Amino acid sequence: MKFLLLVSSLLVTACSGFIDKQAANSTLRILEKSQLAAQRQPDLELAREAMPAGIIQLEAFALAYPSQRAFARMHADALCQYGVGFVFDDWEDADLLGRTEEAARLAPRVVQLARACIDANLALLPPAWSTARRQGGAAWDAMIAKATRADVPALLWITTADAVQLAIDPMKGIDKLGSITVALERSIALAPGFRESAAEILLGTLEAGRSQFLGGADGSARFAQARAQLGDSALMPRVMFARGTAVARKDHALFTSTLQAALAVDLTPWPDRRLANELARRKAARYLAAIERLIPAAPTP
Repeated sequence: MKFLLLVSSLLVTACSGFIDKQAANSTLRILEKSQLAAQRQPDLELAREAMPAGIIQLEAFALAYPSQRAFARMHADALCQYGVGFVFDDWEDADLLGRTEEAARLAPRVVQLARACIDANLALLPPAWSTARRQGGAAWDAMIAKATRADVPALLWITTADAVQLAIDPMKGIDKLGSITVALERSIALAPGFRESAAEILLGTLEAGRSQFLGGADGSARFAQARAQLGDSALMPRVMFARGTAVARKDHALFTSTLQAALAVDLTPWPDRRLANELARRKAARYLAAIERLIPAAPTP
C-alpha cells in the first residue's frame, strides 16, 4: 500500500509538472505574439498606457514559472523599454523644450526605472556580473571584456540605463562614460546590429556629444553603420544622426533637412517597425522645435 501511495504521489507530481510546463509554454507563445502586436502599434499613447500593466503581468509570470527564464527576460525588456522609450523620452521632451519643473519632476522617476532595469538584467546574468557591478571600475570593465554573445542582451540594457542616468545628471554619471563606451564597443563586436542597432546608435550619439568639446569622431560612421544594418525602414538612425552629428557640426541645413525627411516618410510599408518609427518621429518633431537651443545661432558681430 505504501508503495502504491508513493507511486501515486510521484505520478501526481509528474502530471502537475507537465501541466505547469504546458501552461508556461502556451502563455509564452501568446506573449510573443503580443510583443509583435506591440511593435506594430501606430498609436504611441495606446502603447504607453498598456505597458505598466504588461510589466506587472510579466513579473507575475516570471514568479509563477521560475524555470522558464524567457518570462524574466521579457519582464526585463518591457521594464527597460518603458523607462527608456517613454519615461526618459518624456523627460527629454520637457528638458529640451524648457519645461523645467516637469523635467525636474520626471528625473527621479527616470533614474528609479533605470536602476530597476539594471537590477532586472543583472539577475539574468551569472552571479559574477553582480559582484563585478558592486565593485565597479576595473572589475566591471574586466567583466565586460569577458562578455559573450549570450551576455549582450542584458549588457546592452544595463549600458543603456547607465547612459540614461548620465543624460539626467552628467556630472554625477561622468565617471561611467568610459565603461559605457567599452560596453557598447564590446556589444557591437559580439552582436553587430543587435536590437535595432541600439549599440551603434547610442555610441554614435555619445561620440557626437564628446566631439563638441574634445574633437574626434562625430558619430557619423556609427550612424552610417546602423543605417546599413537596418535599411531605409528604420528612422531612428537618421533622427539620431541629426541630433548627434548635425548638432556637433552646427549644421542647421543638414539638421533640418534630415529631420524633415524623416517626418515625411510613409511608414505603412514596414508594419513590424511602426512603434519604433513613431517614437523616432516624435523625437524628430521635438528636435526641430528645439533647434535654436541645440544649434544656437552665431552671435552677430
